Amino acid sequence: MFTALFLIALAAGAYVAWRSRVVFHLSVRDGRVLVVSGRVPGGFLYEARQAVKHPPVGRAAIRAMRGEHGAQLAFSGSLDEGRRQRLRNIFALYPASQLRSAPSVQRPTLGQLLGIAWLAWLLDRR
Repeated sequence: MFTALFLIALAAGAYVAWRSRVVFHLSVRDGRVLVVSGRVPGGFLYEARQAVKHPPVGRAAIRAMRGEHGAQLAFSGSLDEGRRQRLRNIFALYPASQLRSAPSVQRPTLGQLLGIAWLAWLLDRR
């Protein structure tokens, strides 16, 4: 019993520590972009939407992660290297101060509050 509670607490702590490193998380499905969590500068969000629209990207995730030397983008899913580099180049134009002062999601869904992509898409109001 104690071991199970300890493992659950350890897993929760690891999740919270990982989430604290995430500046923002974007989810891509069929050429559409949804902000799952964090604050995204409007210009970067616009460019990300343009980058995945034509030809449409099936599924991908774009995360900005805090590091020792500033934030870096991390990708997963079906983004080709050309689009990844395009997003890296655009992201480099935004200093940390603009990332911190970017607007948050207006009227976030439960999925966005929890930072869970599949739930954010399920409850998406668009």
